Amino acid sequence: MVQVDVPVAFAIGTMFADAARRQLQKGLPEYNYKILLQNNVFQIFFFSWIPVYFILNYFGWETTHMWWQADSVTAYPYFVPVFLIIFFAAGNAGFLLGQRLITTGRPLANRVVYIGILLFSAAWIFGQQNSTFRLGTYTQWQAGKAPWFYEDSTFLTMLIVSLLIWGIGLAWFLRNIIREGKQLEP
Repeated sequence: MVQVDVPVAFAIGTMFADAARRQLQKGLPEYNYKILLQNNVFQIFFFSWIPVYFILNYFGWETTHMWWQADSVTAYPYFVPVFLIIFFAAGNAGFLLGQRLITTGRPLANRVVYIGILLFSAAWIFGQQNSTFRLGTYTQWQAGKAPWFYEDSTFLTMLIVSLLIWGIGLAWFLRNIIREGKQLEP
């Protein structure tokens, strides 16, 4: 859901900064650029395509049946490009905020940011199940005829596959960044 994807992209940026706290505390620009690049590589290959797929194929669900009342993203020709710009701006802004918090000695504040965003996202998803657990178009949702997410096997398969790719990719990147930090001289 776009209302969750953008904040989560921001949170991931702060997570990358948190994982790289040892590197970032060195104050060397090469570490900043390297971790920022890794954040962008993750966002490109392990995350951004997921909301784009769901925007194109399950527009009502991806927008939580809110604000955009057309039944397809094709009614909004600028939606995907604007979404991608906002998505990547959020991911990079999250890293930059995290980097600043880490380098100014406030790693706890950085963690509060991403934990807060993840809690918000969970509350958004589970707090309004009539919107977030329903597929179909806006028209179907308004009429009370939108199917449940588990009734569409293609959706369910793609949701599971994409969450696995996202989760495993995130764990792999963060683990490697932490491992690299541990190898630095104190």
